[in-house]
Amino acid sequence: MAGDLIFAGRLLPLWAAFCFAAAASAQDAQLAALHATLETLHEHATEIAAQRRMIPELTVAKHQLRDWIESNLDSLSDFDSEKMKALGESINRELGGVSIVTESADDSQDFLGSAGDVRLESQSGLLIVTTGVGIICDHDESAYGYKRVDGHWKRVWETEQDDYAPGKYNPQTFAAVHVWQPIGDGHRDDPPLVMTLGNEWGCASFWHDVYYRVWRVNPSGSRLLIDRAEFAWLRAGEYIVGSIGQDWVGKSAPVDVLIEFTERSVDGGVHNREAIRHFLIDGDNVRRVAPIALSPRDFVDEWLTQQWSESAAWSASPALLQWHGKIHGDFVAGDFGDTMHCETPDLWQVDFAPSDVKKDFAKEPDVYFLVRWSPPYRFTMVDVADKPWPLCKEVDAEADQWRTLFNSQEWRWF
Repeated sequence: MAGDLIFAGRLLPLWAAFCFAAAASAQDAQLAALHATLETLHEHATEIAAQRRMIPELTVAKHQLRDWIESNLDSLSDFDSEKMKALGESINRELGGVSIVTESADDSQDFLGSAGDVRLESQSGLLIVTTGVGIICDHDESAYGYKRVDGHWKRVWETEQDDYAPGKYNPQTFAAVHVWQPIGDGHRDDPPLVMTLGNEWGCASFWHDVYYRVWRVNPSGSRLLIDRAEFAWLRAGEYIVGSIGQDWVGKSAPVDVLIEFTERSVDGGVHNREAIRHFLIDGDNVRRVAPIALSPRDFVDEWLTQQWSESAAWSASPALLQWHGKIHGDFVAGDFGDTMHCETPDLWQVDFAPSDVKKDFAKEPDVYFLVRWSPPYRFTMVDVADKPWPLCKEVDAEADQWRTLFNSQEWRWF
């Protein structure tokens, strides 16, 4: 009996060593396969750049990278920040030996064949892993969310760009990934929501599409609730900001999503304006609500550029559809005049001279918009006319000063 115990005591360490060696060998094989795929991507760099298209091997690389990372995750038993930091550093060191290094100065914008830094973080009960695979000019990033189930990390959410059909592929670069878990009585068992903010990057220009998306991460799978992309100015490192939350006092309160970025103004002299996207999520129902702008002029800009299906909600009368249809188009342009405060305290008049984009931007007669401004930032289009209102005579330059809903935003010249 004693001999059996001694034998078993020797056998268990040997078996553990064998299992560790087998796992390490499998991971080495995964890295070798990833390296081979990255080599294939790098070899096709000229073709990809010339034809402005991506090849399916990019998805292969994304999934090889993801699967290899997942094989390392079980070394984390919880959300210990120091262990996550150490694992992230270890992963990135090993990826440094897998990436294809480009030495030619002519290829300074060619990241094909490289693996970007991997980031691990804990948010509201989810382990968020962010990865990137090199493309022309940047890295196409993916993100994955994991929940601890039966002693292992189970992937419950992901976002990737894997459709490479013409006009479909929009590589993503994350500005932020936020996870929010409902709190308070009656909400503790509600599934978390994930919001991503970012842009589809390119080689030149600070104008690119920004995107904002929100998922509900149900046990049976994630559900995409908001998925929008809009042309914007990437003005600085923090070019899009957002928040997601809920009034914890109300058991049935909707989830509140607020997004802010900078977009083109219809007035080239104004250059740009703050875009405000505010949504309430109630179950699977998503609706846009005020604020939609932070000044009378920006409100008119938003009212003119959105489809009537949205602008109607900010209009006092359906009769305003005629004016909206007269100016609205795929591209609206013109010049704003002075914004006037009216004798009625909550009314402002905004002067706008449209340009006919079909006739070499020929100037058209001024149009006057009567806007009701209720605090803090609730605007309504009261009326539109081809002549100014006689009771709107006070020039109010401060009405259209730059504002933001996020204290992380910096003042800037437009």
